[in-house]
Amino acid sequence: MVKVLLDRMAAAPEVDLAVPWPSDPRLRRICRELQAHPDTNRTLHDYAQRLVVSEKTLSRLFLKETGLTFRAWRQRLRVLSALPLLERGDRVTDVAVACGYDSMSAFIDAFRSFAGVTPGEFFARP
Repeated sequence: MVKVLLDRMAAAPEVDLAVPWPSDPRLRRICRELQAHPDTNRTLHDYAQRLVVSEKTLSRLFLKETGLTFRAWRQRLRVLSALPLLERGDRVTDVAVACGYDSMSAFIDAFRSFAGVTPGEFFARP
């Protein structure tokens, strides 16, 4: 049994299961909101207006603090938010909607971009 597990682990795609967290308090507020509501459709422009800064300034700060663009950070968060839902057996369509995707195919594409495999392949059982 251990050999089978080790073989499966060796063949599994390597995925960074972390989201870099910013130290800037304004960005932390945004990130906490996105973490609590991954399905929100608020844009970087919306957050910039709320914080009374330019979108470009917020975009540069996000990249500097996290090493990712706002869009890439949010996509990673959404995919990681999907993992527990998929693990417990929720339907992919329901998970896609809960994580803010407009369609199941958009979610599967984002998941594949992140993990290198589809959600079904990621959670395939031997």
